[in-house]
Amino acid sequence: MLEMFLKIFSLIPKALAQDFGTGGLTLTNPLGSDNIVVIINRVLNYLIYVSVPILAIMILVGGFQILAARDNPEKITSGRKTIMYAVIGFAIILISKGVALILLTILKG
Repeated sequence: MLEMFLKIFSLIPKALAQDFGTGGLTLTNPLGSDNIVVIINRVLNYLIYVSVPILAIMILVGGFQILAARDNPEKITSGRKTIMYAVIGFAIILISKGVALILLTILKG
């Protein structure tokens, strides 16, 4: 077992040192950009795509909490808070997107 283990690990440096016909091993940038503002902008775009359905679901949950309250003021307040916090969270994401676009414009120009 130990022999097989050592044999496998002795092949790793040979595999890493192989020339793949392109002048060596090249690594591509998985982020697609070297500019941090562009990367932040892409992350914020993804957050917006994810947060819109979450916002809709949370508004529905808050609405059902209010409907199911049946004259219980604490549950009505809880439903209102759910809707309010969902909208505030989405507003924060939109504001951060605006700030990233302003920074992108400043750094490009």
